[in-house]
Amino acid sequence: MSDPYIIEGWDINASGIGCCNAYGNAGLFIEHTNASFIVRNVYVHQGLPVDMGIILHQVSNGTVENSVTSQDYFGIAVDSSTNVTVTGNTVYSNNPYGIYLYQTTNSRVSGNNVYSNQNVGIFLYSSNNVTVNNNLVHDQVVLGIDTYTTSYDTIVANNVSNNGWIGLRLYLSSYNLVYHNNLYSNGNSPPPYNQGWQIFDHPTNPPVYTPTQNTTNRWDDGYPVGGNYYNDYLAGDYCSGPAQNICPYPDGISDTPVFVPDTFANSTFTATYPVGRDHYPLIRPFTTTTTLPDFQISSNSSPTFSPGSSATVTVTLASIQNYASQITISTSTDAPDTSVSPATTVVSLNPGSQINTILTVAASSNTALGTYYLDIKANYSSLSHTTSVTFNILPAPQPPPTQPSQKPSINAAPPGLAQLMVLLPIFTGVAIASVFTVLVWARRQSRAVKATGKRHSVL
Repeated sequence: MSDPYIIEGWDINASGIGCCNAYGNAGLFIEHTNASFIVRNVYVHQGLPVDMGIILHQVSNGTVENSVTSQDYFGIAVDSSTNVTVTGNTVYSNNPYGIYLYQTTNSRVSGNNVYSNQNVGIFLYSSNNVTVNNNLVHDQVVLGIDTYTTSYDTIVANNVSNNGWIGLRLYLSSYNLVYHNNLYSNGNSPPPYNQGWQIFDHPTNPPVYTPTQNTTNRWDDGYPVGGNYYNDYLAGDYCSGPAQNICPYPDGISDTPVFVPDTFANSTFTATYPVGRDHYPLIRPFTTTTTLPDFQISSNSSPTFSPGSSATVTVTLASIQNYASQITISTSTDAPDTSVSPATTVVSLNPGSQINTILTVAASSNTALGTYYLDIKANYSSLSHTTSVTFNILPAPQPPPTQPSQKPSINAAPPGLAQLMVLLPIFTGVAIASVFTVLVWARRQSRAVKATGKRHSVL
């Protein structure tokens, strides 16, 4: 959101505004805009019995944050809008609804404190792809969180407590996801004609009693992410794994599911029956520090090899909080003309264990030199982790060149006795021959001198 319009710091008494325009009167009304805006630190109050606190009608890119609505008809209402965020507000003592979204999409209701409203704390009516998360929803007279004809909403990590009839209900709604919510003591003040519930799911309005129907909503996010916490569900935790049958390895998830109820009623007959399950209810309340079963993947390999050769990469999987399952490892690389074997493999990870898997990376003779990445993904169900390995393709090393023969060193050791015995006769013969040559030369010189002397005498 860049350079939004900002409305902040107003104290609005909504009493006496009057009734009614097409969409209701309100202390603060914003409509027909796609300009980014923020409503911040606004207090709207005393709108009862007919005037609302804050209305956003046919808007996009809007935010209502850190504001208070109290004793209004609807506290905060978002109608026919998209990309709206309602966060950090305090919404209480409104009648009938605290936060109300109608035909609104791709929006978020997050981090609000919603309490003591008459009918419903947070109500999604025909609103799809909405996330409701991290809200405190407590002490409503009737319902904490409710949906009607919605699809693909996510309700996660809310604290829902002490709501009179039902804590969290999905009514005629489909393909919604509900998990990591903490449900405490809801349904303790139901009407005299019905009983109270922590959770409730009514997927259809069958004309006759149909106990075999099942919901398309999901009340958990699979293993090991888990489902919701119920303070009145006292089941054990002795095992782990997707089937909760690897024992004795507790993992923070109940070994038995929670059944999600529905009720059929007509003038003569009332029956309650399960339409879904929270397969993985949590043993303890969910918090930001909750450690759920998980695994991690890592590799310290960083091989270097040449075109036409291969190298191995060691991948390590480690179990956390006694996580156990069949994990699928898949790979991809940006190196051209390079293969990875196995490209996909399945590894059995046991509780508290660590296991290594060897991958072989092979480069063809045509693979270009360079530095590349091997991306390794490990997943089971909705849980997925990745790691990356860097490898280098470099020229093949060449053999060292042949060395020339070495000249004798001047510092060589003197010859041994055996060598002297061989060389002595040679040295001796050479010396005698040299002496003999000198003697012959000297005699010839002597004769030549004498002959010269006689010749001089005769003359």
